[in-house]
Amino acid sequence: MSSCRDFQIENGILTRYTGAGGDVVIPDDVLVIGDEAFSDCVNLTGIKIPDRVIHIGEMSFQNCINLTRITIPDRVTCIGDHAFRGCRKLISINIPRRVVRIGMGMFGGCTNLTNITLPDRVTYIGDSVFWGCKSLTSITIPDRANSIGDEAFGICESLTNIAIPDSVTSIGAGAFLHCTSLTSIVIPNSVTSIGKSAFSGCASLTDITIPKSVRSIGQKAFYGCKSIKLAAPNGRAFMIRCYDNMEKDIVAAMQMLRMKKIDTRAKMSPSLKFALALMLFDFYDDTDARAYLKRNLAKGMKALIDDGNLELVEILLKKTDLVTKCNIDKCIQYAIDTRQQEIYLTLIHYKNAIGAYAEISEKFWL
Repeated sequence: MSSCRDFQIENGILTRYTGAGGDVVIPDDVLVIGDEAFSDCVNLTGIKIPDRVIHIGEMSFQNCINLTRITIPDRVTCIGDHAFRGCRKLISINIPRRVVRIGMGMFGGCTNLTNITLPDRVTYIGDSVFWGCKSLTSITIPDRANSIGDEAFGICESLTNIAIPDSVTSIGAGAFLHCTSLTSIVIPNSVTSIGKSAFSGCASLTDITIPKSVRSIGQKAFYGCKSIKLAAPNGRAFMIRCYDNMEKDIVAAMQMLRMKKIDTRAKMSPSLKFALALMLFDFYDDTDARAYLKRNLAKGMKALIDDGNLELVEILLKKTDLVTKCNIDKCIQYAIDTRQQEIYLTLIHYKNAIGAYAEISEKFWL
């Protein structure tokens, strides 16, 4: 139990707690919890904040490593940067509805934090807010938030999915760095920039679509990811395999999708360019795109088969007449060689449909 002598209070501002810790009740005459007021109070286990408090300062409860319980009054409108950083045993916390800013590093290193609800009024999610919150499994970003700060969810190893609202225009550098359990994420059409290493190390991420609104992507934004999808018209998307230094290629691809026309002079991965040309021809009947497909059919088809991109192979067969009796057997043989069974079966059906019955000598083995 705390006594008045444990608190240094000046004009309603609690500047420092000097007690032994345990469960602490802050005096009723406190209006503001000052910067670092409880910082490094390693024996603090629980705290009751009076209803009159309107402000919680920077680093106010930083490194209170045994703090498990805290209730923040509804009158609080501002919580400072790093306020609860390093509170390792904190499992859940309420954020009052009047708070509009989730400051830098506020919950960084809260390794046991599993449950938190952000108020609807929040417009700002700062850098490193949930950095290292390894037990956080899901979170809803409010509809008014306009940006996600650098490393905001970095090393949230248990985070499996997250919804980004249409209000967000930028995703910061390392925002989801090493979120190794993240499997899917929807990036809205409002987003124009994705920072460097934003999704780096998200090895489980299998469902992410880059919208046409994106105009800049930082280096290694998808480093360690296996594949991503690029948004296409009519709510569709097409998958591409990730490769080193692909970010500039994606930005160029988004520009072409916005222009609805292939730029044959653009320098990018041949496999991406072929896939892009196929989508542009499919949706917009771009004659330049068709000419590019025809000129690069052999390499492009190999790239699609290598990637196991059945969807685009089917579009190529359905929307163009480029795969013929003369070249179908080479495509089938390459599918056999690369052990792409689904594509192999699709090509066999197509071969039968166009009446090319010459036999392939090798059997398909997996």
